[in-house]
Amino acid sequence: MTATMILTRPEAQSDSFAGEVRACWSGPLEVVISPLLRIVPMAPRIGSVDAVIFTSANGVEAAERLNIPKGVPAWCVGEKTGALAQGAGFVPHIGPGDADGLIASIIAAQPNGRLVHLRGKHARGAVKDRLRAAGLDCADFIAYDQQPQMLNNDAKRALDAQEPVIFPLFSPRTATILHQQGPFSAPVHVIALSQAVADGFGGGSARQVTVATRPDMPAMLTATLDALRAHSGHRA
Repeated sequence: MTATMILTRPEAQSDSFAGEVRACWSGPLEVVISPLLRIVPMAPRIGSVDAVIFTSANGVEAAERLNIPKGVPAWCVGEKTGALAQGAGFVPHIGPGDADGLIASIIAAQPNGRLVHLRGKHARGAVKDRLRAAGLDCADFIAYDQQPQMLNNDAKRALDAQEPVIFPLFSPRTATILHQQGPFSAPVHVIALSQAVADGFGGGSARQVTVATRPDMPAMLTATLDALRAHSGHRA
């Protein structure tokens, strides 16, 4: 049995995750990339920045596009975002993989100066408000919009068939957009980054929902590989 993995993040991020899966998997696998969000850049006026907060890879891209000064500290939600920030010339402080943990790390460190959170139009976690409530100087700016898209034809064909479909989902909003496009004929297994992502999908037409043991990329990779083994009978 050949499982299909449908990846719904923007194309570059989906390509990266697909590469990590293929590097660990030698069994049969069909990969379909069907982004459910289109990232539309915006151009806010930001002013002075003493440190920047990145809760997604899109925030790092926005910082480069908006000419945030290189070398400033960057509070990053997890390792992947931290690696991108370092490559872009910032000095990363790596969080545990979720917004709550990142906020706790920033509050514990009590950094001086003006913190700037570059975020999407649709955001969770109330980062600015929680940091301000803790006495820190924080501003947030909408640096990009995340506009919903329909599943593409390749994804729809897979979901109309009877072979298993595995959906690694990384954000509650993507999960909700996917749920709204169901129900699906294929047996769907959702791999959720967190319980909030699982709640965003809400069960619906998924036959199985697995929440990663940690809200980070290694845990998502492990959970995805476990699902591939379960659905294909292949032990690679």
